[in-house]
Amino acid sequence: MAQNLQKMRLLYTLLFLISFTATGQSYNEQLLAYREKYKQSLMQGVHPLSAADTGYLRFFEPDSEYRVQATFELITEGMPGLLSMKHGGYMPPARIYGKVFFKTKRAAITLYVVRLFSEHEDYTGAHMRLFIPFNDRTNYHETFGGGRYLDISALDIKDNFITLDFNKCYNPRTAYEKGLPYLMPPYFNNLRIEIKAGEKIFGHNPGF
Repeated sequence: MAQNLQKMRLLYTLLFLISFTATGQSYNEQLLAYREKYKQSLMQGVHPLSAADTGYLRFFEPDSEYRVQATFELITEGMPGLLSMKHGGYMPPARIYGKVFFKTKRAAITLYVVRLFSEHEDYTGAHMRLFIPFNDRTNYHETFGGGRYLDISALDIKDNFITLDFNKCYNPRTAYEKGLPYLMPPYFNNLRIEIKAGEKIFGHNPGF
């Protein structure tokens, strides 16, 4: 009997190792790889960072409690006039697309999801851009004062549920070059708690 139990334990251990190997990386390793790709993306585009500037990027330590399953609710009415740009600039066509409900760190949270449109976008929604602009209690002293963004994919919404990973939230570009226009988080996405996850305030001459 003891020998059979030992064999079963060995089998479960092997299955666990096989499963772990199949995933390739731990969550922390995947997140660190994601952040490296993010740094590379900031060195591209209209206002690229230099390789030296990326050394001033800072992040909270990975925290799996900020990777949450949320309930998604579609909003069919556009809720116009609730989004605005800071520092001027062209306001892209945008509307509130839906809202998400979830709990993290024992707090119940509701956030609204914004959909951005572009002239080249497939309006059937196959490639729609969705993101959550938000403020929280870390603004100005730990994170960028103008708020942060979290991108999501409509393809990840399954049966009105979606996984949100705030370890992947990031700054608008004005955080690195003062005065660049950016879409401000709407007032109803101002959280009264701290979200200690994702990108921190830029470590060199941050903008507001």
